[in-house]
Amino acid sequence: MKETEFSDGWLSGLTQVVRDPVLYELLKNCPLEIMQRWVFEEVPRGAMLCRQGDKCQRFSLIVAGEVDVFFEAEDGRRYRQARYYKGDMLGELEIFESRHYICSVSAVTNTQILSLSQTHFCRWLELDNYFNQRMLRFFSQQYYQLSRKASSDNLYSLHQRVCQALWLQFQQQKTTEIFIDKQNISQEFAATTRSVNRILHDLKSLLIIDTEGERVVLLAPEQLKQEADI
Repeated sequence: MKETEFSDGWLSGLTQVVRDPVLYELLKNCPLEIMQRWVFEEVPRGAMLCRQGDKCQRFSLIVAGEVDVFFEAEDGRRYRQARYYKGDMLGELEIFESRHYICSVSAVTNTQILSLSQTHFCRWLELDNYFNQRMLRFFSQQYYQLSRKASSDNLYSLHQRVCQALWLQFQQQKTTEIFIDKQNISQEFAATTRSVNRILHDLKSLLIIDTEGERVVLLAPEQLKQEADI
């Protein structure tokens, strides 16, 4: 992981923030004394940004790229909680009391982040009421999405959730030929790839879909919708 403090390339880092509407909106009232404390990092694809169980000692903001937030079970299975993008925050829950990370975070793509120590993060909150309001909205959105996901996980069987995932892709792509990432689905639903394959095989036996590797062809979309219980 390559680190460059803004004290070395501070102007170029500041320019990157100012030119991006999403980042500028979040940081536009950040005091100069805090802006000078940001650390800019380039994280390669696949690298860990946070590791479950480690002590949190910094707050981070995603400048570019995508990351997965996941819980890892003792047997190595990963349960993906969310995918974060530009403007999303990391360590915002654990930073206040230097708690241990609840989940791990890994870079899905080459990613850039800005980080602050706990001391400077808390100082920012003291000085910037606008950022306080953004934090509250972020917490609200995060809690809403996690509650929605937890409700779905409890109310629907794995069979129904896989069908829902296929139906969602069908609705988004507007085509009966879609491609799925079985490992990604397994992590999102905390299931084994074998279980996902078994469900796809059952749907194929019912002539609802046809499959070839990661390629899925919807033969009976309305029947899939019924299986998804939507």
